[in-house]
Amino acid sequence: MALTLSQKILARASGGRAPQPGDVVIARVDRAMSYDAYAGLLHRRFVARWGARAGLWDAERLVLVADHFLDAANPAHCRMQEELAAFADAFGVRHYYPVGARNHGICHALLPEEGLVRPGELIVGTDSHSCHYGGFGAIGLGIGVDAMEGVLAIGQYWIQLPPTVRITIHGRFPEGVYAKDVILRLCGDLANDKGLLGCAVELDGDAVQALHPEEKLTLANMAAELGARWLVIPPDETVCDWVAHLGADHFDALQPDVDAHYAQTYRYHGEDFEPLVALPGAPDRVMAVKDLPLTRFNEIFVGSCTGAKRFDMEQFVGGLEGSAGAADGVRVHIVPATRKVHDWLLATPERRALLAGPGIAVAQHAGCNACFGGYGFLAGPRSLRFSTSNRNFPGRMGDRQAQVFLGSPALAARAAVQGCLGG
Repeated sequence: MALTLSQKILARASGGRAPQPGDVVIARVDRAMSYDAYAGLLHRRFVARWGARAGLWDAERLVLVADHFLDAANPAHCRMQEELAAFADAFGVRHYYPVGARNHGICHALLPEEGLVRPGELIVGTDSHSCHYGGFGAIGLGIGVDAMEGVLAIGQYWIQLPPTVRITIHGRFPEGVYAKDVILRLCGDLANDKGLLGCAVELDGDAVQALHPEEKLTLANMAAELGARWLVIPPDETVCDWVAHLGADHFDALQPDVDAHYAQTYRYHGEDFEPLVALPGAPDRVMAVKDLPLTRFNEIFVGSCTGAKRFDMEQFVGGLEGSAGAADGVRVHIVPATRKVHDWLLATPERRALLAGPGIAVAQHAGCNACFGGYGFLAGPRSLRFSTSNRNFPGRMGDRQAQVFLGSPALAARAAVQGCLGG
């Protein structure tokens, strides 16, 4: 029987026959992730249920990350970091990434960067954007605290296979089109009740496979904004070489069968894509930049798991080079996704000088920062902000009156230099 990539991954994880849509499987988890917001709660619940002497199913497969609440002046944030450290210490968690570690930062950028995401695996996390890992040919799945408590105990999670939708994009993307433009187009066309709500998505095609590996992570990340359960991109040779270089080994780069059955198939041509922005309010309110009325910005936010990886920062910095820096009246807030990206960003005198210009601020620590409105470069009531993040719901980045547009890091550089887009 011909199988989709999701069916093959879940068959591998469950050790049985490939599930059909609607079937429930008990799947073995390859990797689990949680972070500062939930660590204390998970620790307390686990001990209360299983006892203080109980151990995790496999401490080597758990990843604990400090990324969401990093304001050292906030007692609540400090308490979360203490609880995270206590959790890691109590169970001997080796993959623990606190602020100040050799690498730390946003969980979704950190795991691939540390070689902890491998094709063919099932990875769960207590965050809706855990679908991120699908960019490397894994199933990434956001789960709740109740489910994670069970995973910590027995390393298993039950999954009902949803209908699988296939999206293909063949041809070539025009110059200046990036993964963020692609996923915003899909959000505008297919998000939620327009086609993908609750589905598994398989995204493939010549244009998709030609993208940089980190761009594929951006595509998978915003499966959450599509309303999909997960999005997985079949891993090509470039991705396999990339993850091997990052330290991942002994993985099975599973591929869908050419005659697999899908609930629906959507076909696109890469040449039809163009730079896009999401208008304030929701990621699926998309508009082509060429059609955007002249829109002036007073803030640029370059951060998040969709917009502050190494590739993202290369595009942003490349867009600033040769310019006079930020336009008058524009504040540029830069939050690298990980410490490794932060170190790269400031590694040369030329980049340090460029980013020390008027109106530009680089966060001291990698992390989520204002992406989810937790701390840092928060948007105020008069903010007209261009952001490389994945969500722009009212109040998401700060004040509910803030107007937040979404787009690629390359567009962020253009908006920073010009102070506007459209017109």
